Amino acid sequence: MHAADPATLQKDTPMLRNFLRVAALAAAGLTLAACDDNPTVIVGSDPPGAPRDLALAYQWVLEGFTGSQPVGYPAVDLAWLPPTDWDNEPFRVYGRRAGGSYVLIATVTSCTTAGCAYRDVNVQHGQAYDFYVATVNERTGEETAGEFSETVGVPAYNRPAAPLADSTVALDGALYVRWRSGGSPDNLSRYIVYLTRLDAQSYLYHMGETDGTGFLDERAENGHVYGYRVAAVDSLGHVGTLGAELLGAPRPDVTAELVYAFGDNAPQSGFRFASSESTDPILAGSSTQAQWRLEADGSGWRLVPLNGSSVTEFPGRTTALACGPGADASCRAASRAPAGGYQTAPIAVNPEFSYVFRVTGADGQPHFGVVRATLLGSDQTGRRLMIFDWAYQLLPNDPRLGRAAE
Repeated sequence: MHAADPATLQKDTPMLRNFLRVAALAAAGLTLAACDDNPTVIVGSDPPGAPRDLALAYQWVLEGFTGSQPVGYPAVDLAWLPPTDWDNEPFRVYGRRAGGSYVLIATVTSCTTAGCAYRDVNVQHGQAYDFYVATVNERTGEETAGEFSETVGVPAYNRPAAPLADSTVALDGALYVRWRSGGSPDNLSRYIVYLTRLDAQSYLYHMGETDGTGFLDERAENGHVYGYRVAAVDSLGHVGTLGAELLGAPRPDVTAELVYAFGDNAPQSGFRFASSESTDPILAGSSTQAQWRLEADGSGWRLVPLNGSSVTEFPGRTTALACGPGADASCRAASRAPAGGYQTAPIAVNPEFSYVFRVTGADGQPHFGVVRATLLGSDQTGRRLMIFDWAYQLLPNDPRLGRAAE
């Protein structure tokens, strides 16, 4: 801050004029007299109160994007409080490039008792600027400057690097988007997440911001394709280049579903992938609508494809149905349907393994679903059962079951 003393004011023409006027009147105890019927003569001096608590802040203002590149400009935001005896007088804002002369840059009339604000966009990167504010008596033309002028630096613009796209994780009525740092500067502040696609329609909609490298979109709806792009922001507000688009398609899933072995409880041994929680997926193992059923005997446990369905085992053990928010680095899930290896013959089932089905949906099109067995056992009456998690892709011919790197 800079005290507005007479030595400084010699360079500041508006402040100097005000300082000398007020000082002269105070020293002489002068009161001007005039005829009451002459409105052009001032009957005494009535200088307004001084504005208070001037504060400056540099901002980089984002206007939008041209392709992947951000478009914006530097600005300085000024904020101050009106005088304690404020009578709705306007304010004049004076500014200068450091080392230059002050000039009037704005008159501000839209203030409230809560404060005043003005944004100066006539600034350039790599320069420093001084500002002060004065209250104006419009009747007399007298100004009262604030006690201090303030200085702000407008830094050079170093655009943050684009984040590196990682993956999306499809959840039930949600999508979890993940990315990696693109080598942004040490003063990286946050990331902005944009929705860029809904099915075939393109957008650039500000979804939200985060200081991490993941974002959960809980507004995504099952059966639609969503696209996202992410931009890094540094601590000075500079927005960087958009990263590559990440695509995802949320789908219904259910945990801890229960189905019985066909020989122990046939009415509850069959299953059909459902598109919503309002539909019970458990059917009779002999139903023409069932897409598979559970069988168990002395030779082991089996999933039996039914009515045109086929199945394949996802390679290796899986630790979860989907590796969403909060999953550790060792999480492994059947994220995409394998391209081949499907069979219509029964397949052995084991806990902690996942099985991908290719079935015909209600639309008559091929769809993929996944079943992850969590427990093979029996109930209190000895009837054999399987507890499992499952997910179903509503989009036809779409292999995305959990995670997608696109």
